[in-house]
Amino acid sequence: MFKKFWLDVILGTLFIFAIMFVISNMTAFKLFDIFDPIGEAFSDMEMTDVYFSKIQEAPSPDERIVLVNIADRSRFEIGMMLDSINQHDPAVIGMDTFFSLPHDADSIGDAVLSSALARVENLVMASKLEVVDENDPSMDYLAYSWPLFMPEGVNTALVNLATGAASQEDLKMCREFAVNETVDGIDEWAFGVKLATFLEPEKAQKFVERGRDTEVVNYRGNIIDYGATDFGNMFYALDDIDVLSGFNPTHGYEVIAPNYIPSLITGKIVIFCYLGSELGDRESLEDHFFTPINSKYIGRAFPDMYGGVIHANIAAMILNEDYINQLTSAQAILIAILICFLNVTLFSYIYKKIPKWYDGVTKLIQLIEFFGLVFVMIWVLDTYSLKLDLTISLFVVALVGDTLEVYYGLVKNSLTRSGRKELFRVSKI
Repeated sequence: MFKKFWLDVILGTLFIFAIMFVISNMTAFKLFDIFDPIGEAFSDMEMTDVYFSKIQEAPSPDERIVLVNIADRSRFEIGMMLDSINQHDPAVIGMDTFFSLPHDADSIGDAVLSSALARVENLVMASKLEVVDENDPSMDYLAYSWPLFMPEGVNTALVNLATGAASQEDLKMCREFAVNETVDGIDEWAFGVKLATFLEPEKAQKFVERGRDTEVVNYRGNIIDYGATDFGNMFYALDDIDVLSGFNPTHGYEVIAPNYIPSLITGKIVIFCYLGSELGDRESLEDHFFTPINSKYIGRAFPDMYGGVIHANIAAMILNEDYINQLTSAQAILIAILICFLNVTLFSYIYKKIPKWYDGVTKLIQLIEFFGLVFVMIWVLDTYSLKLDLTISLFVVALVGDTLEVYYGLVKNSLTRSGRKELFRVSKI
């Protein structure tokens, strides 16, 4: 009897994982299209999003990083903005944008921008990993701005962000980023990582030595966003008009009265990037992403953070040495197997000893377990900066009660002669 019990526990555990595998692949057959509206509302959410968006304490503004909105300015105007900022000796200027072919109709603007870029002592230009064929990495290549806008010896860094979106129209949720990519023998570091090396090279090296291909972004805040998140004003941001205020071409193409103080720039990381047509623009979709600190973490309506701000969060995470660790896939699966095995053991005992109470007791246990696991995930993230991906475990908890009942009531009986005989027995009248 003892051996038979543990055999049932093992077979029940295997049966539950088999059912999970089938369910996880059902989407390929479009069996549940009727539930798409519900699925779309929850598919972009992780349980830990609640921590980022509602529970973590809002930090003080990080004065080491400043963002400059290039908005829809021309190359001529961006060149003027660069010269205005550069004269106050920033630690590094990062250009989170691309400048493609020269403009035949604006050769002066091209020349002004090219010269301004060349005058920046510590400059990081954007690069982008272009994937031609997902099955053939040898075809990947790095895209850069046009050579006219790439000063000799300039630093470059990847601005790619991991979103899982297949197209521009898909929801772009950014939770993590690739630390570096190697293409044609070139090691290209992530934009935020590269910027951090100019301010705190030791801390950046320590971050790199963690040896992880991808890292979770420890989001701490945004720029002014008018309610898109609950953590605005983490980083100082200058609008294009603040930098160009007082610009007068008759004064030798100089910005003579910018609307900011030099100390805001000196010795800081400055990121030139698109932050909307003006600061506070929530509806522009260009380089705009969803993040875990979105104030609406279910059924999100508008993206909450521009790409430049995500790079700023990455750089701040490195400078603060405030990383987030996470389980490997193997660890997450092992935890799910253990939880499944323990549940099957307990539920099997209940099924055999008090069968009349099975449904009520197991449902109560499942409910307690589900909320308990969610609490543990959030508590561990808050206390130890460890992201527990217990998605599989939560799936197990949701299925174990009913699935185990199917195993005992249908699968096991169908494999025994007495069970099959009872199923097809015809009562004599």
